[in-house]
Amino acid sequence: MAKNILILLSHPDYEHSVANRALIDAVSDIPGLTVHHLEKSGRNGIFDLDKEMELLRRADFIVWQFPLYWYSCPASLRDWQDQVLSPVVYGPDNFLKDKLVQIAFTAGSRESAFRAGDITGYTPAEMLRPLQMTVNASGMRYLPPFGVFEARNISADALKKTSIMYKNLLLK
Repeated sequence: MAKNILILLSHPDYEHSVANRALIDAVSDIPGLTVHHLEKSGRNGIFDLDKEMELLRRADFIVWQFPLYWYSCPASLRDWQDQVLSPVVYGPDNFLKDKLVQIAFTAGSRESAFRAGDITGYTPAEMLRPLQMTVNASGMRYLPPFGVFEARNISADALKKTSIMYKNLLLK
């Protein structure tokens, strides 16, 4: 797909993650891939705008990877969007136009819980609509989200298969 892939990883407890770590491990050997862990990048919640913009400029393909926290992304990704996207999108040079954005999320619930009439009442695409709107407002191109369900209880075999699917998606 793209030569330079930037994964913006937003996970407050990455050290204890199983699914998100497996996804990152599966793609770590892709040439031109940069994994940027947002919780480790900000200093006291403030991001280095020049550094963040340089990462974005180099990227052809951007992935927002995170566990669903209360049916949305973790706070670090929201902070990053506020601090980094706003100056680019509303500044004189929106260099993000036409870059591809893929959302990769993990969820503790089963996939069937994400539908009308079940616990969430919404599909993942519906829950992620604000992020899609952010991508659209930025002039980037939104790709359908990639989800890993039952992340806390997924079998090793299923996680391996899912990780291979994720890698193939990024290489497409």
